[in-house]
Amino acid sequence: MATEPEANRTVRFGKFEFNPKSLELRRNGIRLKLQDQPGQILSALLQTPGDLVTREELRKRLWASDTFVDFDHSLNTAIKRLRDVLGDSADNPVFIETLSRRGYRFMAPMEQLENGLRNGNGAGSRNGHGVLNGNGNGHGGAGFLARVTGGATSRWSARIVWWCIAGFLVTAGAVSAGWHAGHRAVRPVQVREVRLTTNSPDAPVEGGAISPDGRMLIYSDKVGVHIKDTTSGEIHQLALPPDFKVTWGSWYPDQSHILASAVPGAKERSGLWKISLLGGAPQKLADDGEQARVSPDGKKVAFLRGEYPRREIWTMSVDGSELRKEVDSSGSIYGAPVWSPDSRILAFVCVIYFPNWNDEDVQIMTHVIGSGANQIVVKDRQLNGGLAWLADGRLVFSLSEPPPAQGDTNVWAMPLDAKTGLASGERVRITNGPDHKPVMDASADGKKILFLRTNIQPAVYVSEIDRKTKTVGRPERLTLDDRRNLPYEWTPDGNSVLYISNREGKFHIYKQTVEQGTPELLDTAGNEPNILRLNPDRTKVLYSSLKHIDASDQAFPHDAAVENGLQAKASTNNVMNTGTNAAQHLQLYRIMRVPLNGGESQQVLEWPEINNFQCARMPARECIFSSYANEALEFYEFDADTGKSSLMFKISDPEWSLYNWTLSPDGALLALAKKLRAQDEAEIQIMSLRGGSTRKIALKEWRSVRAIDWAADSKSIWTCASPREGEEVIVNVDLQGHVKPAVKEPSPYIGWAIPSQDGKRLAIWEASGASNVWMLENF
Repeated sequence: MATEPEANRTVRFGKFEFNPKSLELRRNGIRLKLQDQPGQILSALLQTPGDLVTREELRKRLWASDTFVDFDHSLNTAIKRLRDVLGDSADNPVFIETLSRRGYRFMAPMEQLENGLRNGNGAGSRNGHGVLNGNGNGHGGAGFLARVTGGATSRWSARIVWWCIAGFLVTAGAVSAGWHAGHRAVRPVQVREVRLTTNSPDAPVEGGAISPDGRMLIYSDKVGVHIKDTTSGEIHQLALPPDFKVTWGSWYPDQSHILASAVPGAKERSGLWKISLLGGAPQKLADDGEQARVSPDGKKVAFLRGEYPRREIWTMSVDGSELRKEVDSSGSIYGAPVWSPDSRILAFVCVIYFPNWNDEDVQIMTHVIGSGANQIVVKDRQLNGGLAWLADGRLVFSLSEPPPAQGDTNVWAMPLDAKTGLASGERVRITNGPDHKPVMDASADGKKILFLRTNIQPAVYVSEIDRKTKTVGRPERLTLDDRRNLPYEWTPDGNSVLYISNREGKFHIYKQTVEQGTPELLDTAGNEPNILRLNPDRTKVLYSSLKHIDASDQAFPHDAAVENGLQAKASTNNVMNTGTNAAQHLQLYRIMRVPLNGGESQQVLEWPEINNFQCARMPARECIFSSYANEALEFYEFDADTGKSSLMFKISDPEWSLYNWTLSPDGALLALAKKLRAQDEAEIQIMSLRGGSTRKIALKEWRSVRAIDWAADSKSIWTCASPREGEEVIVNVDLQGHVKPAVKEPSPYIGWAIPSQDGKRLAIWEASGASNVWMLENF
């Protein structure tokens, strides 16, 4: 057992901090209600992390010998209360594992906090088998970091010595030796998680890369790009030209150069640059490139190219010559490619995330350089984050946990055949703990894996608006859980926000009054909504929900044009050239309605590939949805009561898939904008639905528009725009193009703003949380 001074130190695990002396438990700094018996159990488990604590030991700790109690029932109740506070599950444990009929074991990595320094025990993660997507924006600063050491290792060694002495005194040497051999045989090697950066929640780290020898770390935040010696803890900031923003970095095998994705100026696109750690100006290798990696043999570079989301995978020589497209976009979203150890094959995450930002399929694919074929290695919607291909042939990736821990991911590995790039064994879990953990990189020998540990989650914030000046007050957080919360509407009285959240696992619709912490669930009868709006008279909630269909499904009866459209798409779509019938990947959406005050959901209409819809307000009755079809964005008018629809117009330019749009509350105007990462000058198109004319509003000195929503009076537009790469600001744009910045939070992510019907409030999508670089060893 731990000594008394150790037992009194505050312990951190995941998002929690626990003081064993006072039994005080905090989550993200907020004190939680923890009863005495669950607190005593947690204290006992944390004293010997990774080891079995028997039910008998817990009984002696909780109850005196002369106490008469239904011990089994009472202990089970106390364990359940502890798990409820931690948000843990007996079936899918993150913190507390049940060893049947024996006791319990604390599984997660933990740190002891003493005088402001952290000492990690390295305990908790276990190797195991099981079957079953991340970027962050960064802030922070340079400095010197304390090393994270393995405290549990020394305690384990001390216990071995004690047991050896006791065994020698009590039993014969042979018995003692046999006991130790058996004990070592059943105890798994503990995976070691080492924290490498200590950026605050207001300054999450973007990402990082480990040098081939595993000693040097490069990582970026809003201050700049930093190089850290992981052995000494020394950190230096990389000297770069003004306005030169690095968004991704990878090491050359010589360890004296960095291959960086960077934006050299406010109105330029991302390109690939070679940066020397010894000084000198960055050397440009290629235009329009991102997320590049140098091959292990140092001869080639693989990278992404093209406009998001239709990016392609390219290769080139390390000097920027011999450019070659390896993998076409095919309507899918690709993650950064990684090289096989022999530099022959690429692996990458492929997300069929189209058209309405719902992942129909997530896959890991491999591609032999120079070939025209891609192979599916893993197909799992729980895939989340980056990849690393280790020297021993294992591919390392992240998988999301099932509900209720769906915001957490853990690291897994699977062996691949070096010749074919296909799986040659089962996937194996490496970590088992909280937070989102996208894999980023690995050392050349494959003995160190780099990953981000992040708990950044979107939440709903509310701000008051001065209707005359359009000045916006400081946003106050409305949703208090750590799940995904996406605002779309206000109730007609302007007092409650309607939003979609996966706080209970699957996505549902919630209504929450301002200044109240508890939301009200609107039942959607098992349908998972992805967009919600109000109907014109503001009495019903309309929401779209994805329906997966295949060729065996019956055609829906309400409109023959729909059936014809399905057949046309089945014949023209070719999904990823994998040989799969495109009709099996067709996305069919339903628009449903449910009374604002609760009731039964009813279907309004079905249509393939709906990506957005919106309704005007009474006395206007216009409702519009848009659909991707035949390489165009088609706009349809529909009746919110009957579902009857008719084609209005279509947009067929080459970037049709990048359009975002919003309908004015009076139903007279449609505003459209392209979600581009960079352009000379951002613009919004205003289309008159009653006169047919179209004009453009230029947003001078702004370079992209990511989300647009009309103000309540139909005289201006709320949008999230960027003055330069990596910055996002909520602004108000009037119909003459005057831009008024409204919300620029220290949080790195701002998505969109929804005004209330009376124009007095904004519901804002904003995400925040901590993000730091960690390293895995002994896996």
